[in-house]
Amino acid sequence: DGRKPATQALGQFEQFSNALGTLLGKPDLRLDPPLRIIVFKNQQELQAQCGGPASSAGLRTGRDRLMACTTAEGQLPAGLLKELTHTLLENNFPAMSGEIENGLRTFFSTVQSNGVHVTWGAPPPASERTREWALLHLIITQPDYSAKAKIFLHNLAAGMEKSAASRNAFAEDGPKFEAEVDRYYAAGVFNTAVAPSRALNPDRDFSTSALTSDEGELMHADLLTPASEALYLSLLKSGKHIAEDNEGLAVLAMRAGDTSKAASYIGAAREAGTKNFVALTAYASLDKDSAEATDILKEALTIDPKYALAHWVFGEKVREADRRMAEWKQAVALAPRNSEWAAKYAQLCLDEKQYAEAGRAWMAAAQAAPDAATREHYLSLRSQIESQRLDAEEAQRREDAAVKANEIEELKTKARKDLAALEARANNRPLSADPVRPTVDWYDTDSEAKLTGMLVRVNCTGKQLRLEVKDDHGKTEAILISDPTQLVVQGGDGKLSCGAQKPVRVTVAYRKPKDAKGGVIGEATGIEFNP
Repeated sequence: DGRKPATQALGQFEQFSNALGTLLGKPDLRLDPPLRIIVFKNQQELQAQCGGPASSAGLRTGRDRLMACTTAEGQLPAGLLKELTHTLLENNFPAMSGEIENGLRTFFSTVQSNGVHVTWGAPPPASERTREWALLHLIITQPDYSAKAKIFLHNLAAGMEKSAASRNAFAEDGPKFEAEVDRYYAAGVFNTAVAPSRALNPDRDFSTSALTSDEGELMHADLLTPASEALYLSLLKSGKHIAEDNEGLAVLAMRAGDTSKAASYIGAAREAGTKNFVALTAYASLDKDSAEATDILKEALTIDPKYALAHWVFGEKVREADRRMAEWKQAVALAPRNSEWAAKYAQLCLDEKQYAEAGRAWMAAAQAAPDAATREHYLSLRSQIESQRLDAEEAQRREDAAVKANEIEELKTKARKDLAALEARANNRPLSADPVRPTVDWYDTDSEAKLTGMLVRVNCTGKQLRLEVKDDHGKTEAILISDPTQLVVQGGDGKLSCGAQKPVRVTVAYRKPKDAKGGVIGEATGIEFNP
């Protein structure tokens, strides 16, 4: 019905989202998957094409995103605003008590906007005006409290008791604050107030285009009504929106429990270049082939790295504990309301002896717990972590000690066997049976000799030295020094240099070999330089 109704609906959503986020200290709220709002001309068309009046006031999961139906007439429906409040809280904030969150849903169901003018606080039907709704109406709309309402709600989201939260935010003790809430609720005077607004220019901030007939059919099909399958097949037959048609047919097949048909459609969507991380993740969760499932999940996370469900399913499909921990950690961080995920992640951390991380995960599970009993259970499990850590360390010490004792015992056993084997050989071969072989010295111990003469040359070959000494009769003799470090040198400077020598008189003590070879008369044991 033209551009104006579309921008009006989008503007209302933006102002509503901004008001909720500003109140809770986070103006830019996110939805994953994102939201598409289809605006019909009137209620009759909405009921005819959106699946009936029961769905007209709520959210639904479409082919690739959340979807909502509304009309160009008036404000967004109260039922839709309630569901949007619930979904935005789940996607962006830690859990608060059920009564407070119910009150927030009711309070924001009556937010109204007209361009940049936004009001909140209009009372809902009398049956929905609970005491907790009145508490929120008091702190959000009344000037004495509104400036600190953000602090109060933040304290509740952090797990603080209501009495402590009121004292911290409003400097009022619990009984005094509760009495003021009772007085306000009983008075029954609930006026509207100006809400935070975002400066929006429809011509600048919203990009719109006229849909072609096949784009309109695809959007209607994406609502996943009973008519959707025929619409997808018709578009597929005409060759329009191949990836999207196969995605939608795959989602419908999965909802009908036909996994084999879903596999065929998902395969065709992937070949056509699908960007639908929602459908890819949904199929991967059903795929029994872990390798194929992880490949599909990698595609999904490449498209949207912050899709919590894809991280969680990825962790379920991998076998390695460290990879599972990494994926589940991201999933828990991206979905702070999912207490079941946080509890499973905490148990995995305990199994892997990551006690500090397990403690943080149990606390996250407690904050997201749906009721007080579950919250206390998770907190009690967190309190046990220190004793579990100490028990695990003691068990590890005992195991290490046992391993070390076994290693020592094995060494002792081996040493005993070796000793027994030596004793057996000695007993089987007594020493008296072996022939005694006398040791033979290379040198005769009684063949010590000395040579006095002039040292004329020292030949160096490797580590050995060879002295050439001319005796008093003019004969030159060669004497070997096999280890210069063992030679006793007296007189002179105590050193021998290689090559020709300045004639100097020396006395060389040496041992004679039994068989002289190579012209060597013996091996020197000492040398004395004579003055």
